[in-house]
Amino acid sequence: MSTDGTSRAAPAVGPVLLLSVEPPVFLTGIPYDDYLGVARTFAEKFGNVDAGFIVFPTWSLEQRGLARAVKERHADHTARFPRHVFRFICNTVREAELLQEQELPAEFLNKNFMVSDSIFRPLPEVQVEFDAIYNARFVPDKRHELATLIPRVGYVAYVEPEAHRVAEFSTIYGATLARSPRHVLLNEMHDGRPVPMTHDRVNAAQARGAVGLVLSAVEGSSYCSMEYLLAGLPVVSTPSLGGRDVYFDPEFCIVCPPDRAAVRDAVLELKARKIPREVVRLRTLDKIAPKRARFLELIDEVLHELDAPRRFAGRPWRHAGSGVRWGYYTSHLEVFVQAKRSELARKVGLASVKP
Repeated sequence: MSTDGTSRAAPAVGPVLLLSVEPPVFLTGIPYDDYLGVARTFAEKFGNVDAGFIVFPTWSLEQRGLARAVKERHADHTARFPRHVFRFICNTVREAELLQEQELPAEFLNKNFMVSDSIFRPLPEVQVEFDAIYNARFVPDKRHELATLIPRVGYVAYVEPEAHRVAEFSTIYGATLARSPRHVLLNEMHDGRPVPMTHDRVNAAQARGAVGLVLSAVEGSSYCSMEYLLAGLPVVSTPSLGGRDVYFDPEFCIVCPPDRAAVRDAVLELKARKIPREVVRLRTLDKIAPKRARFLELIDEVLHELDAPRRFAGRPWRHAGSGVRWGYYTSHLEVFVQAKRSELARKVGLASVKP
């Protein structure tokens, strides 16, 4: 869906994670108006075969008409592909209620538990240089102007390659530096654009800040808010839709009014509390541990409905990535095809033979 809630042609790109090869089960996001994620493209390629899809919103569903649109798409799809099984996990209680009101199989299970605690972790050897770190695209929705009064801010950013996005970055970034000369972009620059950082480099950049910022009014669950917490940073947020505050702890998270002075004061307050980073991290891990366990149970429930053995519940959490990777659906399905070939090779004793 679009960030303003309007309908937009589905670009066949979105976040997908392959959970099971046989039968295929995917974790897949709702981008733009592709309300069932990768399911449509999967159906076009493989047809009505046993398959499961655990679907999550990438943007707030608490907008007029969206739950009904998801319902209509689900009804049309399952009528044509009855062997496809769906579950919806929602980032807020209200999102779950909205889908449940449409008689969709939905539950409240905020997806920020997917962020990797092996990648995002405290780095005590890194010196803190900035009062705050803000990991966000330079777009109007992120409201960089609210950070103006914070003395020192380090920014982590990326920009899409489209010309209007590059121009937007240049305008907002230029205005940010003009307002606050001591604010710094931590990415390297190439051809006027920030070079994207690896997750490890993002974690290292975050370690240079005392507090993490999240300042938009509406978005999805905001992986970066969880990345801050797992890295041990307290968080300053403004009120928002989308569910980024679900795992917040009032001891080290402040939700303040969307006002420059309020944001500055919240940052200075959290700095003054001097909460050890390991405390922030460990308390956050305690919050997400039962959610990870529930997600593994949910995969087993989908497998059971597909008449396949349960095999996830009770296993250690092993997801090594941060969040769920975006890409073209065709590329995600190629990963599935390659994994299926490898699985078949393993079953017939040909695992050492290149498929």
